[in-house]
Amino acid sequence: MRSMARVIRKHFLLLLLVLCLAQPAPAAHESGSVGPYNISFDMNTTMDYRVIVEPSSKGQTSLGVDFVRYNMTIDSDNYAAWIVLTRYEEPMVANVTANEYIVYSALIDSGADRPNLYQVQIDGQPAVVGNFRYEKQFLGEGRYQEGDLVVAAAYSPDARLYEDGSYWGKNDCRVISTYPWEIIRDLLHTLHVQLPEEYRAPISSSPSALNHSNPINHSSEMI
Repeated sequence: MRSMARVIRKHFLLLLLVLCLAQPAPAAHESGSVGPYNISFDMNTTMDYRVIVEPSSKGQTSLGVDFVRYNMTIDSDNYAAWIVLTRYEEPMVANVTANEYIVYSALIDSGADRPNLYQVQIDGQPAVVGNFRYEKQFLGEGRYQEGDLVVAAAYSPDARLYEDGSYWGKNDCRVISTYPWEIIRDLLHTLHVQLPEEYRAPISSSPSALNHSNPINHSSEMI
């Protein structure tokens, strides 16, 4: 009887060990400064990767609005993602249409024919996510490998809805990635951008009252 109890106990401990080993590893939480922004997100992967904050760059939109751009790269052996934060000197239109234009153009420039676009929320703000896959790769002997996934997203972390129905922000955040869907999905779900109060869009009145006509940098450049 004692021998049977020992056998049962041994099997129970082995089962418990297997269950513990089978638990997924917790996602790595990344947090830090990118220029004036504090950014955080989760990387749901066990692969090695490097987070690289690049020097800022300055530019001007086609409508003459000055901006400063800050890039972060999440690099691994087989995949990469770029998070691009841009601060404009003037408020810019930041509605769904503007974000759709940014995402669509970025995916077309990356090689898409008909990218898929979805309206979602990122960081509590209206956003657009799009994706496409490169064509299947022929591996020989009648075997094919599904093409790599490319995902792009865009939203404004400080955008506000004004009384006249317009939507404006002075900052935008863009993401483009070749990581598997499970990884980039969790990154977008946990992405949070904190910015200084003085960099935010004005609260008092709609920028449209100042006769602005600036869509949020209709440049498809993502990095």
